[in-house]
Amino acid sequence: MSRSRRERLVAAAWIVGVWFFIAVLQATQRYLRGRELEPHPWIFWSALGDNLAIAAIWAAATPLVMRIARRYPFPGRSLPLLAAVHLPAAAAIALLHTFVSNVAYKLIVAPGVPWGALLANCLHSAIQTGPTRIATYLQIVGVTWGLDDYRAWREGEIHASHLQAQLARERLEALKLQLHPTFLFQTLALLTSSIRRDPRAAARTIVQLGDLLRLSLKSGGQRLVRLAEEIRYVDLYLKIESTRLERDLTIRLRVPRDVLDAAVPSLVLQPLVEAAVAAHPEPARVEISAERRDERMTLRIGADSGKPGHPAPPAASADAIARARRRLDLEYPGRHRLEWSSLTGEAVVEIPFVAMVPGEAEGSPAVGRLAVRTVP
Repeated sequence: MSRSRRERLVAAAWIVGVWFFIAVLQATQRYLRGRELEPHPWIFWSALGDNLAIAAIWAAATPLVMRIARRYPFPGRSLPLLAAVHLPAAAAIALLHTFVSNVAYKLIVAPGVPWGALLANCLHSAIQTGPTRIATYLQIVGVTWGLDDYRAWREGEIHASHLQAQLARERLEALKLQLHPTFLFQTLALLTSSIRRDPRAAARTIVQLGDLLRLSLKSGGQRLVRLAEEIRYVDLYLKIESTRLERDLTIRLRVPRDVLDAAVPSLVLQPLVEAAVAAHPEPARVEISAERRDERMTLRIGADSGKPGHPAPPAASADAIARARRRLDLEYPGRHRLEWSSLTGEAVVEIPFVAMVPGEAEGSPAVGRLAVRTVP
């Protein structure tokens, strides 16, 4: 049995079960109210039969009402539109329920009742019980909206927990790549050989390595961080890579100041910068630009060495792009775009724009510490 069919059967069982419970509850209430006037044991079973028949019709109409409620939800539609849709729909469902219940009564209980009398009774029932049936329709709509809101909240909680788990894995993976034993050993070997030759440069690299570790651990539990913090992280990474690879790696920004507070997934820029650097084995300048258009933000991450990039991405670039894509898929499912050009070594990322208060990410270093230029 397919999952969708199983879910439909479970939903149908819930609808039937709820309406059966309501029928029993109403029959019991009717029996308790009327037993003093007519104390016969069969009164309960008669009331139960009547209420079960009414509940069965409502159970059959409930999927239609729920579909209308989900087609025109609240919030999501204006109140005038909701009133224009649901009030006529409630009246139509109430009339349909009245007609079907009277026809069922004629066919099952009183087949001798003339159709003219049946129609007259339908009109009388519509006037007498119409408001109650309209209220029942509105109650089904309200319950549907409440269930959908709860389901969306639960899915959001589950999605958030998955994001936290994936973020932890991505952070560990990033740290392994940045602080891989080979990376550490090569850096330490360079530091060892340069301590006497250039002690100030060696001390600066050690401080940068400590800052990178500190920044990685501090932002590791956050799903979203300010773009300024991500840029600071990339700057430290490039400085250490420049020392380790003995290559001149610099960074240049073209980021409006009001975009520096944009929320971006933590540890998403580093793999893109890694891919751009891997596509240019020569000394290169990494360029990061950002542009906001309405509720969307476009990031461009590339490297320029004055020579064409590889015709096909090396394994390091492909792996880094794959990690960045997984990170974006988890944070913005179906709401982002990531394009990678192996020829130019440039990545283009488009994500929703959400501004963060500068104090939301504790310990976020200021981009002003970077020796780069921003555009107003």
